[in-house]
Amino acid sequence: MRPVAGYAGTFGTARIYIVEIEPGIHQITVGAEPFAGFPPPNAFLVAGTEHSVLIDCGWDGQADHDERLAAISAAGAPPLTALILTHRHPDHAGGALRLHEATRVPIACHPLDREAIETERLGRQATVAHELGGGERYDLGGLSVEIIFTPGHTVGCIAPWVPERGALFASDTVMAISTTVVRPGEGDIAQYADTLVRMLALNAKTIYTGHGPAVRDPERQLRMLIARRAEREAELLAALAGGTRGAEELRDIIYGALPDPRLPLALAQVRSMLAKLAAEGFAAEDDGGRWRRA
Repeated sequence: MRPVAGYAGTFGTARIYIVEIEPGIHQITVGAEPFAGFPPPNAFLVAGTEHSVLIDCGWDGQADHDERLAAISAAGAPPLTALILTHRHPDHAGGALRLHEATRVPIACHPLDREAIETERLGRQATVAHELGGGERYDLGGLSVEIIFTPGHTVGCIAPWVPERGALFASDTVMAISTTVVRPGEGDIAQYADTLVRMLALNAKTIYTGHGPAVRDPERQLRMLIARRAEREAELLAALAGGTRGAEELRDIIYGALPDPRLPLALAQVRSMLAKLAAEGFAAEDDGGRWRRA
């Protein structure tokens, strides 16, 4: 298999897409859609003249692994030095164990997502070799990858940054096709809002995303996401002003009719927003799990 522009084909229910999106940066999209209509996860091979790193490892599964490994080989990149996991979720970290076992390349992630990755994704069959708290740098030869701590989507999210290209690999924190879900217990929506502001300050030229196409106008997209987050919070406060309500009722008021696969995601987002408002003293939950303005 050789890198080509466009979907190269299908493998069972998986879609396969391999392309060198700019010199030294290959996008590898292999795997099933997380739910109908939402693109499969992206992984990225960043190659300098001496070394390369893989950013995210996609889903677990032998078929996905075989295609991903073939894509890495076809790219003809210098030796891999790290498997960098942007966060704990199975569509981005699930394939790490098979790739590590096949290549012996060390796994790296943020310390706050390490336990979940070692338990849920690696099954305690391997360990994270390097903790990336932010500020670390990989010199690949002609290109470098710097690690930026970007909590929010999960508490241990990181975003690799290639300063020579102005390219930010934001995974699920910023996408061109959707806003980002923050699940209670995994992420923090206040941190997510702060992360968007810090990403804006980078003046990135391109944001490569965890699903779907790249963001070619990062400033516009980030400002839209920042505004959208504030709007959703205002909508939630307005709904609470109408009386005591449950989280599902608030979801339906704010998001309206949604396809069934998206209902749990919207509910998780509402619960995360309520937790933020409660921490700030603007909302309170009663013993029956219903919410009111504080």
